[in-house]
Amino acid sequence: MIRLSLSLASDKSNLEQKLHLEETEAENVRQTLQAKLCEMESEKDKIQRKYVDFLRKVQEDSFRQMESARWLPAEEEETKRNLDRLKANMRRWAREISIKDLSLLLSLERTEYDALVKDLTQVVLLENNQLPPVLFTAARSPMLLLNALLAQYVYSSLFQSPFCVYEEGGRLALESIYQPAQSGKMALTYNSVLLIVLANQRDAERWRSDTMRLLMPPLRDDNSEAEKCLRSKTEDLIAQVADQKALAFLASPAHHLINTDMRSRLTPKLQKIFSDAASLSYMLWTQRGSMRCRTLRDLTPLTFEGESAQFSADVLVKYDGNEERLAGREVTVVVHPLLEVCGSADAEDYDKWRVRAEAVVWFDNR
Repeated sequence: MIRLSLSLASDKSNLEQKLHLEETEAENVRQTLQAKLCEMESEKDKIQRKYVDFLRKVQEDSFRQMESARWLPAEEEETKRNLDRLKANMRRWAREISIKDLSLLLSLERTEYDALVKDLTQVVLLENNQLPPVLFTAARSPMLLLNALLAQYVYSSLFQSPFCVYEEGGRLALESIYQPAQSGKMALTYNSVLLIVLANQRDAERWRSDTMRLLMPPLRDDNSEAEKCLRSKTEDLIAQVADQKALAFLASPAHHLINTDMRSRLTPKLQKIFSDAASLSYMLWTQRGSMRCRTLRDLTPLTFEGESAQFSADVLVKYDGNEERLAGREVTVVVHPLLEVCGSADAEDYDKWRVRAEAVVWFDNR
């Protein structure tokens, strides 16, 4: 019996030693495989970096054939004049076509009124989910609200995306390449005719501007027939989208702020506003800089400080001469959104935003 117990104990010890040895060997194998895997990952990263560098060079060489001298950086002063002209034209149109009495909105069907208020939440700071009472007594408030809705719609539909003039399928395809790299993720896109590598925002912005330049060749005496045809098609797309956006705005709840007697006469002016805006937006997106549009939702809570480079008071506020009394007032209406740009002509400094068109705001001055 004692001999049997000793034999079992010996067998158990041998088994434990064997298991320990196998576990040690397994751990050694695991560590060896892990080291090999790390080595392979490192080698793969090196190969991928070389591959990306090679592809980027191919892309840059290809785009370099576009003769970058044909695409000089846009003059800031000229850009500002164009944006100021657009702003003034929107204001003039709203002034000419708006209803005169905001209380007329109270006669709308409940569903119509609610739809209009819902749209106005993009530009008006509501009080208890309703229009602030001050708007019903303020001078020219219908014009103010129509101007705000128009500017909001123009900028959000035509300036936010560089590819807004293309049909949904094409726009989404272009944005799927552009947006990941713009936010810092590598984008690698391949099909039978196209291979694109975008490793960072700088790559994304260069690719975006180069692509839009290719699709809109600049006018010059020696344009090829293919370039003329491509430019004509892009201009047609811009015109079509501008008309569609203009008609969509007229069909939106904003039409309740429009004097129906003036609509037919002033519709062509609205179409011209959208056409000018679409063309201006496209040309700005051919530049290396990236744009963003900031609206009421991005800016609230918002109080007005006269020293801000981002905001100016609407002329109806009559801020000049009343600076101290009106400083710190809460903004009620964003009449014109804030347009900012980052990046340089050399595709650098994408972390530095600057004002391209200041926001125009309205608040009660009483």
